[in-house]
Amino acid sequence: MRTMRAFRLRRLVWRARRNVPRVAQPLSALLPGFPAPRKPILLIGCPRSGTSVLLQTFLESRELRSIQSEGHVLWDAYHHPRDRGWDSDALRAADVLEREREYIYCAIRLFVQGRRFIDKTPANCLRVPYLDALFPDATFVFLRRRAAENVSSLIEGWRARPRFVKYSLPERFEGLGALNGNLWSFVLVPGWRDLRSASLEEICARQYVACNEAALAARGAVDGSRWIDVAYEDLVRSPVEEISRLFERLGLELTDAVANRAAALHRTSGPTAITAPRPDKWREQNRAEIERILPLVAETERRLGYEPAAGA
Repeated sequence: MRTMRAFRLRRLVWRARRNVPRVAQPLSALLPGFPAPRKPILLIGCPRSGTSVLLQTFLESRELRSIQSEGHVLWDAYHHPRDRGWDSDALRAADVLEREREYIYCAIRLFVQGRRFIDKTPANCLRVPYLDALFPDATFVFLRRRAAENVSSLIEGWRARPRFVKYSLPERFEGLGALNGNLWSFVLVPGWRDLRSASLEEICARQYVACNEAALAARGAVDGSRWIDVAYEDLVRSPVEEISRLFERLGLELTDAVANRAAALHRTSGPTAITAPRPDKWREQNRAEIERILPLVAETERRLGYEPAAGA
């Protein structure tokens, strides 16, 4: 009985949160002048790099609140790719509209209820200048991960349809075998039309490169005090130390709940996990595919601070 009550309560909360955008858009038009959220935290990283697990650890803090698992309801409200010729998920500072700014500030205020706003949206790797224009005092937390593990996880995510499907595109893909068609998973990268005959592993490698290169390119334009780099491998190897470092940089209190969550992070499956984490999982799942794309990702890995895998 208690379990059923808890389930119903979660459903009510989820429905209420889902309806916030419907309220925020007319409300922001009637009552303009909502202040920007104070010092928001924006987690960015290639999809399947570990951002979901990191977000769930942050959300153990009572100081923080996100709007939901990812912030598409905010960022796509005025800039859905279908309204821009299906170009990509990328946005520039010049794309911020004043009407949009009012809506986003209003929606965040309704969502977070006085707490500090934190968001995890992997596509935001392609939108750092846009987000920086919206939130000039935001801190970006950039999570990077080695290509073999990250790309293999992307491949598994594409195969897990319809779970991670994001768009039905106006053009078909013919190099994906059983996945042929117009469905696209994860971040829509610039130049996606050039991949219509590409293999699944090549598309995933292009997603890895596009997300990480965009974040690296944007990092130089953001004040160093508002940018924090995190390696997934360090997070798994020394989770308490890494979370403590992040919380100190962000001015957050490291509570027992946060520390306990961090201590279990290396064996925790996040809400978007497909299979349980284990070292070198890619060798069992997609070894041949990953070995084929290592040359495509080698330079990006170097720029991220990794020594590319043998064969790259």
